[in-house]
Amino acid sequence: MIAGLAGLFIAFAAVLILERFVKPRRRGTPILHKVGLLAAMPLILFYVSILMLTYRPVFSTAFVIIVFLGIVIVNNAKVRELREPLVYSDFALLRQAIAHPGLYVTYIGPWKVAAVLCAGTIAIMAGLIYENPFVRRDEAAEWIPTLAYCLVVFGSIYAITRGPLRNEFRQILRTFGPSADIREDVDKLSLVTTLIFYFFLAGESEEATARSRKNEDEDRARPVGQANLQPSVVVVQSESFFDARRIMEKPPAGFLKHFSRMAAEARYSGRLRVPAWGANTLRTEFAFLSGIPDEAMGVDRFNPYLGYCAKPVWTIASYLRSVGYRTVCIHPFHKSFFRRDRAYPHLGFDEFIDIASFSAADRIGPYMSDASVAAKIEAVLKDSVQPVFVFAITMENHGPWTKPRIEVPENIRVASPLRSKAVQQYLSHVQNADRMIGHLRKVLHEMKRDAVLCFYGDHLPSLPKAFRALRYDDPRTDYFIWHKRAREEKRSANISADALNRLLLETVTAALTDAGATAAVEGPGDGRRAGDAR
Repeated sequence: MIAGLAGLFIAFAAVLILERFVKPRRRGTPILHKVGLLAAMPLILFYVSILMLTYRPVFSTAFVIIVFLGIVIVNNAKVRELREPLVYSDFALLRQAIAHPGLYVTYIGPWKVAAVLCAGTIAIMAGLIYENPFVRRDEAAEWIPTLAYCLVVFGSIYAITRGPLRNEFRQILRTFGPSADIREDVDKLSLVTTLIFYFFLAGESEEATARSRKNEDEDRARPVGQANLQPSVVVVQSESFFDARRIMEKPPAGFLKHFSRMAAEARYSGRLRVPAWGANTLRTEFAFLSGIPDEAMGVDRFNPYLGYCAKPVWTIASYLRSVGYRTVCIHPFHKSFFRRDRAYPHLGFDEFIDIASFSAADRIGPYMSDASVAAKIEAVLKDSVQPVFVFAITMENHGPWTKPRIEVPENIRVASPLRSKAVQQYLSHVQNADRMIGHLRKVLHEMKRDAVLCFYGDHLPSLPKAFRALRYDDPRTDYFIWHKRAREEKRSANISADALNRLLLETVTAALTDAGATAAVEGPGDGRRAGDAR
């Protein structure tokens, strides 16, 4: 028993000390304070649980310290690369990190990952082999205390997550003032406390639900027009895209020429404020599709597909499908990633074309090329008799750019703001994204049906060292909304990702209005609205 209490004290002290190394660094608060003690309590519960299962105090102490050390290492790596502390939803990506280590391990550091795994394995093996339990359990009856403890712990967890104490427990958590601002909460509440609070508070997005209903009411009042006049709608969410000429002193001739042309012709164009930096594509993706501001999502903002999208959510795809569109998502990666395979049926999509529909010849480096995605968009447009909404999520320019993966043209090598090979490769992929824009413009102009093309970057590339060296700290990306037969005045507007949803539907409505006015010379339209098309 003394050994168990000693192990508890050591684990408690280790948690408080390790908490001081968590980034972003907390203000100069004393090591023993109210929130610091609160942060240690989950680890104490974890220690007691391991101890009750093994009756090995040394093993339990080492195991708890190694687990928390691993959390701190991963958190600090995420802050360094993505400017954001670890959040509860990151643990849901653990299986994906194992299946796709290149997307995660490189940023943390392979040696750090290997060191933590080796230390954990050695501690577990050594503890189980060399440390004898202080109570031997040779008979079934001697397992009763452990079973009783497990029943109490798991029963309590069920009661406060899904059972009768759920609302009361959430009210208790709110008294500590979590704000859903992850950096502020980690600074105020500590990392472990924030992880746990967010886990229990997830799913409480009443403001998001209200905003979604407001968007639905607005959309159902929109004029629909005749089916043959409805424009094809293509949206490209381009991986890590922004107008990189902002970091280049002398961009090479013709760099981003197609983007410039489309932005100049577009109904709307400008800077796009996105809810992510360097990663977490799904946040920008969901904000655009749903039209729900990031701040309205509460703690569900970190991964809407984890819980919030377990039920139908009104999106731009939902609206377009309700008025007769075929809705298709194209993403040249595994559709199970980010649980899109579960979420997208609730977001109004008829079809999801993933990596299984691409071939090895479509690759550029580790990912499918933007050109291959453009080809898939073209095929969907040509195969559809009815109007179609295509939402494409590209992958070609996904990091990391640590290994040579694309031939860097000499003009980009010379114009690159840094000698960094990663930056040069990134810029080369950006040029491919620009070629994709040019190809889609040609395809849409050749179609008889009217068309609207929206193009935007999901977030800045995860190149923190390069941006620090260049002193570039603007987190916004760029966008345009282009209408093939536009008669409207061109407008420059700096907006957020959720507002892009509204502007795109406004452009589609304007396209229908123009088409209807032209068709009125030949004969009246049917005057439908979205509510009539259900």
